[in-house]
Amino acid sequence: MREKEKELQSLLPLTEEEQVYKRFYELRKDADAYKAYMKEMEDYVRQNRLLIFEYPFVTHPELLTEKDLYADLSISKGSNVNVVRHLRYTPVFVHSHSFFTMLYVMTGRCGHTAGGIDMPLKQGDIFFLPPYVKQTIEVFDDESVILNLHIRKDTFDDVFFNTLRYNNILSDFFMSSLYSKEPVQGILFHTDGDEEIRDTVLEMYHETKLDDVYSWRLLNTMVPQLFAKLLRYYSDQAVFTGASVQKADNVKLRILSYINNHYKTVTLEDLAEHFNYSVPHCSKLIRDETGIGFVAFVRRIKMNHAVALLLNTKTAISEISNVVGYENPESFIRVFQKVYGITPSAFRKKMLEKEVL
Repeated sequence: MREKEKELQSLLPLTEEEQVYKRFYELRKDADAYKAYMKEMEDYVRQNRLLIFEYPFVTHPELLTEKDLYADLSISKGSNVNVVRHLRYTPVFVHSHSFFTMLYVMTGRCGHTAGGIDMPLKQGDIFFLPPYVKQTIEVFDDESVILNLHIRKDTFDDVFFNTLRYNNILSDFFMSSLYSKEPVQGILFHTDGDEEIRDTVLEMYHETKLDDVYSWRLLNTMVPQLFAKLLRYYSDQAVFTGASVQKADNVKLRILSYINNHYKTVTLEDLAEHFNYSVPHCSKLIRDETGIGFVAFVRRIKMNHAVALLLNTKTAISEISNVVGYENPESFIRVFQKVYGITPSAFRKKMLEKEVL
């Protein structure tokens, strides 16, 4: 049997936690049996942090972070990508993430909402969800296998920069998610039974489980490969969801993408000339899309890159200043402090101390 087939077969049986969730699900209409099972399983639920909300000690934040989901994964600090399964029979609850999510239905189907919009998914469907958009997932059968690919928002610009360099439906999605004042709520690809896509996701899941010193490097390279395959075969059928469903044809996102690619040196005059617009009109398009002016938008991009470097590298402040396009460190420190109310060095120290806690 092929290795990928073995990996898939390993996902089909219910895990111990899924079996417990299923038993709670089966007993939901029998109040006495449900209460008895609650008493029997209290220690297990507490130790394994199951989401059985009838227990007074079970709560969940509406916004889930990497720390909430990956407390047991060593790669969660070094990796920008992780792939985990959605546990079947988990009670439905509204939540959002501080990172990008790619929901993949490997087998079966699932109920799903994003931004309050009903988006049921079937086998082969891939749904990209931006950070902070509320969703629900509903899987109440033994046959469906749902995997979640999570991509950190704070490092996306740096690690997956090439994804934003080209004009395509995924770059529009990420640019809108990162910078638009009214971002799209999601993007859906129908891949049906595509084994190449399935095997790529399975390999990423395997690396997350393997969790060795090479896993995060391999995962970082697999994401662009997965994106390229989706664009090659399925970009024509991809569908945006949410208020701004016409983003794929929106020249404003092309302008934002160009600024993102040339943020160190771009001027408003350069931008207007490149897109053959007047300077005032180009400025208006940027403000319409982002809610801020050209100078503030460029500063936001620079600060996003700076924060990623501060959080994820040991690069010196003077070097970060140069990398993000400031002529001298003093200017960079002054702007950073104006935006965040703290110096870059103090920001790095504060966030590192927070990680340890």
